[in-house]
Amino acid sequence: MADDSPHIHSHVRPSRWRRRLVWFLAASLAILAAAEMFARFYLGLGDPPLSVADPQIEYLFAPSRTYRRFGNVIRYNAWSMRSDEVAARKVDPAELRVLVLGDSVINGGSATDQADLATTLLQQQLHQRLARPVFVGNVSAGSWGPTNLLAYVRKFGLFDADVVVLVLSSHDYSDASKFEPVVGVNPDFPDRTPILALQELVWRYLPRYLPSARHAAYPIPTADDPADIERSLDALRQLIALARQGGARVIIAQHMENGEWAQPKSGHAAIAAVAAEAGITPIQLGPAFEEATRAGRVLYRTRVHPNAAGQKIIADVLRPVIEQAAAELAHMGATTRPADRAE
Repeated sequence: MADDSPHIHSHVRPSRWRRRLVWFLAASLAILAAAEMFARFYLGLGDPPLSVADPQIEYLFAPSRTYRRFGNVIRYNAWSMRSDEVAARKVDPAELRVLVLGDSVINGGSATDQADLATTLLQQQLHQRLARPVFVGNVSAGSWGPTNLLAYVRKFGLFDADVVVLVLSSHDYSDASKFEPVVGVNPDFPDRTPILALQELVWRYLPRYLPSARHAAYPIPTADDPADIERSLDALRQLIALARQGGARVIIAQHMENGEWAQPKSGHAAIAAVAAEAGITPIQLGPAFEEATRAGRVLYRTRVHPNAAGQKIIADVLRPVIEQAAAELAHMGATTRPADRAE
């Protein structure tokens, strides 16, 4: 009897471990599936807006795409605008076209629903108030500066815009294109949809909460380069000139970071000076943000980026200025305009 015990245990032990291994693998798969569903359906990950590299513009959002993310709708038209579809040229001469150009402040990012964008609100409000067809284009992408905006206009034109609005922050005065590889390299500029939502959670968002990883993925910016400042401000001058050559009224709106109104950064004065050279008095968004913030309203989702309430503030400030420009154009009888073509 004693001789049989080792033989019996030699069969029992492997069978027991196999069962444990199967249970462990099954539990791991169940946890992974639950985590994937949580990341995809609760957090809204797994369907990021995609970017494409461009030899002139540097990068832009992939055209003709709609995403649902964090409970928000994000939609890009055939021209990579975060706007409704639009033809390159007007068909109805009564249509008012407004082109708003900027960076992530105007784009809104995935945290802002399409319906809450300042440009969407402007299109709806202007249509109701002016009783005419209105299109407001949102030409923007994260970290775009004047050189990117100029390259976009040169490539695609101004779409017969009656009014061109440039929304600029103080840091834009030195934000010149670098053409470093970011699309598909930087986690904030994905070029393909991940297979799993958990991939995006680990690759894109985990570094933001790990200091050591964050420093590697998001290096501390260096001091402003005088050459970049010159390039950016010169691009701004060219943008103003191109818009005017196309027959559009140009509006420059200056956005401020949360609290910057107490001490404007140097770029704020530099951009205002370029506007003054062109005979433009910039529209200041800062005072409206400051007033609402002091009244207890939360208008920013980061130090720089407005939330939905901040987007509404932008629309409220810009709407009367755009209406005035449209009225002046109508008074002048501006029914024809120089050819608006990509260069």
